[in-house]
Amino acid sequence: MDRKATIHKRKHLSLIQRQQKEKAIVQKLLPFLEGNIGAYMPILGEVDIMEVSLAKGKVFLPKVLDNQNMEFILFDGNLKEGAFGVMEPSGPAVDPESLDVIVVPMVNFCGFHRRGYGKGYYDRYLKKTKALKIGVAFDLQEDEFSTGQYDVDMDILITETKLWRNPNANTILWRQ
Repeated sequence: MDRKATIHKRKHLSLIQRQQKEKAIVQKLLPFLEGNIGAYMPILGEVDIMEVSLAKGKVFLPKVLDNQNMEFILFDGNLKEGAFGVMEPSGPAVDPESLDVIVVPMVNFCGFHRRGYGKGYYDRYLKKTKALKIGVAFDLQEDEFSTGQYDVDMDILITETKLWRNPNANTILWRQ
C-alpha cells in the first residue's frame, strides 16, 4: 500500500474508531513515558499522543531546520507554523543525548521498520540519540515494504492491539 492510501485510511477513521484506537495505544504507551519525552504534533490523522505526553514529563517537539535536519525543542505552550505546515516550538535545541524517549509517528510499518513521509528527518535524528524509540500507529498502517540502508528501526512498536519489543534494539529497555 502506498503512503497516500495509508494516509487516506488513517484520516478517514470515524471519530469513535479513532478515540477507541488512540485510547488503547495510549494505555500501552503510558508506562514508557518518563523524563525528557520527544513527542510530535499529529498531522494527517497520526495517532495523537500529545495530551498524555504532557501529563508525564518534559515534552520536546521537532522543528525542521533545513532539507536534511530537525531538532527537538522544549514545548513551552507556544507554537508557530513551520515547515510543511506543521506547528513547531521555538527556542534552543535539546542535545539528542538528553532525550529519554522519542515517540515516533509513521505512515506505515513492517515489523520494527517504519516508513515516514520520505524525507528522512527522523532517521537522521534517531541515529544521534540513545533514547528509547517508540513507534506508534494504527493496525491499518501495517504493510510490507523494503527498508533502506539509512532506515532506523524502532525499539518498541505500539498499535491498538499489540505492543512489540525489538529483540535487536540497541537501547536498554529498562521499563516493563
